[in-house]
Amino acid sequence: MKTRLVENRQTANYHRSGRTDKGVSALGQVISLDLRSKLIGAAGSEGGPASEETPADRAPVSEELRYAHILNRVLPADIRVLAWAPAGREFSARFSCLHRTYRYYFPGGGLDLGRMEAAARLFEGTHDFRNLCKMDVANGVLNFRRTVLLARVRRVLGPDQEEEEGRREPGSPYGMCLFEVRAQGFLYHQVRCMMAVLLLVGQRLEVPSVVTQLLDIHSNPRKPQYSMAVDYPLVLYDCAYENLEWVFDSDAHAFNVTHLQAMWTQQAVRSQLLYSFLQGLGQAPHKLQADDGPDPLRDWGRAQPPQASQADSLLEGVRPRRYRPLMERERCEGLESRIRHYAKRGRIELPEGMREEEEEEEGRVRRKRRASRDGENGLAE
Repeated sequence: MKTRLVENRQTANYHRSGRTDKGVSALGQVISLDLRSKLIGAAGSEGGPASEETPADRAPVSEELRYAHILNRVLPADIRVLAWAPAGREFSARFSCLHRTYRYYFPGGGLDLGRMEAAARLFEGTHDFRNLCKMDVANGVLNFRRTVLLARVRRVLGPDQEEEEGRREPGSPYGMCLFEVRAQGFLYHQVRCMMAVLLLVGQRLEVPSVVTQLLDIHSNPRKPQYSMAVDYPLVLYDCAYENLEWVFDSDAHAFNVTHLQAMWTQQAVRSQLLYSFLQGLGQAPHKLQADDGPDPLRDWGRAQPPQASQADSLLEGVRPRRYRPLMERERCEGLESRIRHYAKRGRIELPEGMREEEEEEEGRVRRKRRASRDGENGLAE
């Protein structure tokens, strides 16, 4: 609106591809909307009514308004337009998306990545994920079946592979890893719940087959109580579409690269400082050893068990002193109970099947009361 590219959000036909929580980042977020065009008149603009031309019929995109350049001049520093693409009127960033990919970054210190990978693969396929999300019943979400196309856990090399292998090799507590998951659609907090379970598996607190148990809603219709993973390592990494030709503005692209390099420099220096601090604390005095005399220093990096507890900081809440397995914990309120709760408050309507069950139950109660009254009247006579 500030750049006069749209009149307002309501008339701009605005859609966004994915939803991100507060604290979650997006690299591949895509939005669609009707913008003022230099080549095609948009409704409400000086160009007159919207044209019926398709993107293929229009003039070369090099003659179009420099959308990325215009918008990046007024956007906050942490939001940038990377490119734009002409699209037909039937296109929607939300409904035309083929699939979305999320990535969750985490250090591998103290984690069994083999177990995490085995557990992650069990997410693939079409399942009911009600035990691995926050059930958003109040907003009318009653179907929790989703299709996961890919779920993998792997290590991540640094920007300079040789330097990374020399300084912070992937096998060290400070080597970075990621959980990548691709699906046609996601539920509220689904990836963060999935990651929480994977972290428990990686810490050997749960076995990989716990994923199968959580996906079995017939045996486990109610979600065990557990904390989900924190938000900041999660990124909406990519959104896939057919027949989109992205247009990059060379000046805007150069500015984006420079801007991100500056941000990376600040964070990389801070990361290196912290790593140096940890190296400095890596050796410290410890108790005398009776067999071979005093040893003034101990290499805490090679301590057994390893002094690596990064995974604890990636789960919300406080870790209890005594761990209780997921399937032995208290259960959350079931789906049907939540549906009835919000239906009574008028937030949603009961599904037809549950409405019929309610009517049958009310009929049984009325018949029982009528029979009780008839029995009392007979005794009185």
